[in-house]
Amino acid sequence: MRTSLVKLRDRIEVAERTLAFQFEKPGAFTFKAGQYINLTLVGPPETDAEGNVRTFSIASAPEEDLLRVATPWGSEIPVGA
Repeated sequence: MRTSLVKLRDRIEVAERTLAFQFEKPGAFTFKAGQYINLTLVGPPETDAEGNVRTFSIASAPEEDLLRVATPWGSEIPVGA
């Protein structure tokens, strides 16, 4: 498994209580549509029982110059959703 340090470039509300996070794409990073990535938050001020790693489906197309993931976000999302 390869590890890369990337920067968050943008955060966009794409639907009600759903955010997309856009990251810089490492130069040699390639993927196929439908693949996923594990993202680790480096040095978070706090974590939950799951720690600081989450798995996301990649929402950007392989030919795009960025990596995009989307996730439900906000206090009205039920636990376990």
